[in-house]
Amino acid sequence: MRVEDLSGDDATVYRAVAELEDDAAAPHLQDLARRTGLDLERTRSAVHRLLHTEPKVLHEVPDTGATDLGPVYELAPRT
Repeated sequence: MRVEDLSGDDATVYRAVAELEDDAAAPHLQDLARRTGLDLERTRSAVHRLLHTEPKVLHEVPDTGATDLGPVYELAPRT
């Protein structure tokens, strides 16, 4: 799947990751839901699909910060 082919919630979440990744840290699931206006379950579903595309378009990275909000998400390098 190419990034250009994304639509619906997947495209919305992908854009949110791209926008939030420019901030100081990569976004958590809650950050993505807040940015997109989607509920947590729809956001989680879109993230799951984006994590399992071929080629990968999103990476899950363990959060090394002091909070326990789960992993953060980053865009996969484009080839």
